Amino acid sequence: MAGRRSVCAPRSTFHALRFYWPELVSVLAPLLVFWRLVIGGQVLYWGLPALQFVPWRVLVNDALRHGHLPLWTPLLGMGAPLMANHQSAVFYPPNLLSLILSPEVAISLLAVLHLSFAGAGMVRLARRIGLGDFGSAVAGLSFGLSGYLTGRLWFVTINNAMAWLPWIVLASTPPRAREGVGGEGERLTFRNFLTLSALLALQLLAGHAQSSFYTLLLAGAWVVWHSLFPASNRERGNYQSLITDLFCFALAFLFALCLTAIQLIPTFELLRESPRATAAEYDFAMTYSLWPWRLFTFVIPNFFGHPADHDYWGYAAYWEDNAYIGLLPPAFAVYGLTLCAASRRDRREHGEGESKNSVFSVRSLVMFSLLTAAVSIVLALGRNTPIFAFFYRYVPGFGLFQAPARMLIWYTFAVSLLAGVGAHHWRASERKRYWARLGIAGSLAMLALGIAGMYFIANPRAVTFGSGLTGAAVFAVGMFVIILIQPESANRWRWLALAFIALDLGLAAVRLNPTADAALYNLRSHFTLAPAGGRIFQYAEDEYRVKFREFFSFRSFDALDAQALRASLLPNLFALDGMASANNFDPLLPARYAKYVEAMETNPQLMNLADVRALVKPMGIVSVRSEPASRLRIVYNARTVDNGDAALAAITSPAFDPDAEAIIEHVSSTPNLPVLVLDPNRFSATVTLERDGYVLLSDTYYPGWRASVDGNPQPILRADYNFRAVAVPAGTHTVTFEYTPFSVTLGLAITIIAFILWAVLLIRNMRPAIRNP
Repeated sequence: MAGRRSVCAPRSTFHALRFYWPELVSVLAPLLVFWRLVIGGQVLYWGLPALQFVPWRVLVNDALRHGHLPLWTPLLGMGAPLMANHQSAVFYPPNLLSLILSPEVAISLLAVLHLSFAGAGMVRLARRIGLGDFGSAVAGLSFGLSGYLTGRLWFVTINNAMAWLPWIVLASTPPRAREGVGGEGERLTFRNFLTLSALLALQLLAGHAQSSFYTLLLAGAWVVWHSLFPASNRERGNYQSLITDLFCFALAFLFALCLTAIQLIPTFELLRESPRATAAEYDFAMTYSLWPWRLFTFVIPNFFGHPADHDYWGYAAYWEDNAYIGLLPPAFAVYGLTLCAASRRDRREHGEGESKNSVFSVRSLVMFSLLTAAVSIVLALGRNTPIFAFFYRYVPGFGLFQAPARMLIWYTFAVSLLAGVGAHHWRASERKRYWARLGIAGSLAMLALGIAGMYFIANPRAVTFGSGLTGAAVFAVGMFVIILIQPESANRWRWLALAFIALDLGLAAVRLNPTADAALYNLRSHFTLAPAGGRIFQYAEDEYRVKFREFFSFRSFDALDAQALRASLLPNLFALDGMASANNFDPLLPARYAKYVEAMETNPQLMNLADVRALVKPMGIVSVRSEPASRLRIVYNARTVDNGDAALAAITSPAFDPDAEAIIEHVSSTPNLPVLVLDPNRFSATVTLERDGYVLLSDTYYPGWRASVDGNPQPILRADYNFRAVAVPAGTHTVTFEYTPFSVTLGLAITIIAFILWAVLLIRNMRPAIRNP
């Protein structure tokens, strides 16, 4: 457990284990905690895995197995872009595992592996800033098993994206080129640039733009801080180094954007069509602001109850405010803060000097972490202070996302790093034993108070508080006992401390992630509706009640009735049965589609136009509609209106007859752009018209679609507010709609060029090393 790591590479398996044991601990801990997901035959189901990620992956895999890009799906909504949906993460390399394993198994396994990857990244970062084995292992465990990550294990895209954060910060840290002065030894090198651009690209492909945005801000702040306060205290920062490092960082980010253009350009096109084109509405953006009282749960995680105990009553969702990283890591972090106030001579006298491999001085590192944690909490409070509102209105990017509490990732990162610093410098002392004795006494008093609340106060809230206090007190006693018994030779004690951290965080993590047998996703619904047989639809009120009261309550993790969940036909579960629906549970929806669905709730005639054949009601009851509905219509008369508002007013008018006329807004000229791919993103039908008229397809109007009549290109018309139509002359003709988005063609071209350039630069950078091994 030496504080300083040997720079020599391991020469055998035994030496490798001694060399990399902190990484090994951080990797194995999540695998052991979530062993049911790794080897136990269980999968994630709660919330988004069942309603989004598994259905999306099934649709993506089906297209890929047939050799096509999954550009569009007719099963979601009234037809929707699939690849452009960023969270479908079509091009994220680890997701290829779902082509080998079943999607639900692959998604669950990858979620756990990303926790291990996050922990290993934090260990490597801790190494880079000069921490020893023990401090690095503490930082890795604290971050990889943090409440922020494990509490969102089922939110696959956040989990996958945030796993890259420590690796990106690591790549943003300039290596020490030499032991120089004047700051010249601290620069982002060309190899750093290539690595950083690749890591940023992988995170962008992981599928959660909000996580990438927060990572970019944190890594940028790390670069600025490092440039102004470079290695140890032997150098001074200067503005020249700041400008140089920021330029390299920005260039790496731009390169990453080019590498991921195949994903981002179609996503940007979808964003432009959505209600969030410029910014999310204020109330939506402020949803899941950190409830100030939940600050207690940073050390007493179940103070307001827990969904697994069926007694959670705090604001909103338990996991959104979850920033628990155990009890011992914060204790190490507090000790790390004291090092900032200690003099350099005091640290040397106690054997707590800086490592020669340190990138920051202890004071600089502690100050950065403290400032990051403070800013994180203030911004996470969201609507509870005027500060986030200012950022929402005036700082680009903050207005695009909801849930300010997700900024607690900065707090998690900073405190995990501080815990590593404190653990690295931790030594047994009589003063620590004194505080440990006081801590044991206080914890026992808290335990008594908790037991009193549970058994002697006839109030449900008191029982919840008492239960939370009791659980925290038990672990607090254990923590202080560990501190009290620390011997002067602390090797074995450090293993005990690491085991305690893993146990504390592991128990908190596993209870937040209910699992189910993989057979859940292989069950069949009691109702079937072939894709060619129309669409199903569920009213928003019914969907909300079934989703959040019967199956996915934020207050309680109730026992799962797998068959009932599949029978509910909640969006987007129906896609697993191959059925089409007018509903679509997606973070980005075309604005016209969303307004049409809202109008359809009160106008059955619009259901006919949208080809809705069945209504899904609570308890899985399906009512088949008797009204005529069709996906393809022939209409001989058209009325032209000026804009979308006029079109919406026309189709919602009681006088509107969709079989008699079509409401046309404008004729879209189709530019002569290259075609990338067709099947399965096409619809073709042979129709016979008595006279000149229109063929209307009840699928969402969206950029990138082309139409042809008997092979001759025809402009697509925006019809009946949300749908597509094409003018067709009298007679029998073949009408074809093809989705060939130029955004995908352009994105693919940019990505290919960027990847080739990146590979060439990498080879050129490696050539000197190859010549001079």
